[in-house]
Amino acid sequence: MVQKMSCGNAAFAAGNPTESLIRDAFLVSASKRITINPVFLDDEKLPEGERVAVLQEVFNRNIRLRQLERLARCLSPVLGGMLPPNVLVYGPSGTGKSVTCLHFLSTLRALCEARSIPFTFSYVDLTTPHTCFGALNELAIALDGRVRRYRKGIALDHMEETIIQTLNGRDGFVCVLVDEADNVTTDTDLFLTFLAKTLPKKAAPKLFYVFLTNRVEWEKTLDPRILSVLKKTDLIFEPYDAMDLVEILRLRVEKALDGSKVEEGAVSKIAAFASRETGDARKAVELLAKAVKLAEEGSGRLTEAEVDAAERSLELDKTEELIRSLARQQQLALQACYLGFAQRRGRLSTGDAFQVYADLCKVQGTTAISQRRFSDMLNFLDLYGLVNATVISKGRFGKTREMSPSLPAEVAGRLLRVE
Repeated sequence: MVQKMSCGNAAFAAGNPTESLIRDAFLVSASKRITINPVFLDDEKLPEGERVAVLQEVFNRNIRLRQLERLARCLSPVLGGMLPPNVLVYGPSGTGKSVTCLHFLSTLRALCEARSIPFTFSYVDLTTPHTCFGALNELAIALDGRVRRYRKGIALDHMEETIIQTLNGRDGFVCVLVDEADNVTTDTDLFLTFLAKTLPKKAAPKLFYVFLTNRVEWEKTLDPRILSVLKKTDLIFEPYDAMDLVEILRLRVEKALDGSKVEEGAVSKIAAFASRETGDARKAVELLAKAVKLAEEGSGRLTEAEVDAAERSLELDKTEELIRSLARQQQLALQACYLGFAQRRGRLSTGDAFQVYADLCKVQGTTAISQRRFSDMLNFLDLYGLVNATVISKGRFGKTREMSPSLPAEVAGRLLRVE
């Protein structure tokens, strides 16, 4: 007969040993739980309404105030019925370019509605590489969700005409926000010419653009005549500093976690790690989520110790992902180096490394590359920090290069296993 059990704080019904194991595991897990709303630690799972609310609170804390002020100076002429300049926004990934511009344009739209000024904006997502045709297709979809995504068989002229007809159905002001505009990999000048020169002549609304890019040097790759037509204003988004990241993380802690189990020093340490490396808010939230997971598996409190462990774990994950992405011969060269390090207690000449590599290829049934190509491959491994290469002078015998290990012991240990 199956007994009914209450799953609250009341005791579980007595039963067989397995029931006791389940009960004890549940109670231990519940006592260590820090997370209340886990979606606030993962933006991909965060509902749109909640995401907007979080971003609003970020801006209410005066984060990115200087950039918002600059956008206001550039684009506020819309409120007076005047066409503003185009804006080119630079900044590394994770510095809030997209969310800040979307927040600003949403606010501008509300102000225009209050003044009965027709204003709309469309967001064009080019965060993956696109051809000129593909980018225009994304623009057409952003302007009219009924447009399908084409792969081939449609002329470029047809796509351009679709965009013009859609815009001619609107009036007033239209802003097009192009995210990662540098990802138009073919015929970039053709794409920008259509946006900056053709559309303003053939489309009814007053058009202006906000272009976002991660690459500061992108402008240098463009035809000077295109830049002249764009008549743009530049805006820089610097990486977040530690104080900004602390505020962003505090907001996530308030939304996602039991604050009584979170030490303030842990939040500050996460911000310090993230600001020191990239100033990337997404990386900071990722580190917070990892530290929380480790805390719930351990002490049940988020302290600086969990942050240190989470940072090491993420670094290991990143290194292992890099190794998995290597070509087969590169992986064999790396494995040969670490087998050689183990045999010779830490240092290895290029010649010795090549000999270990050649022996490993025989074991694996793989054809070895030449020693010269192998030497070039060691340069690649050194460049990505997978080995340390040092040039050693041999006096009148010239110079040689020695390799030494750079990977964490956990990763290096896995490389020593030959299958």
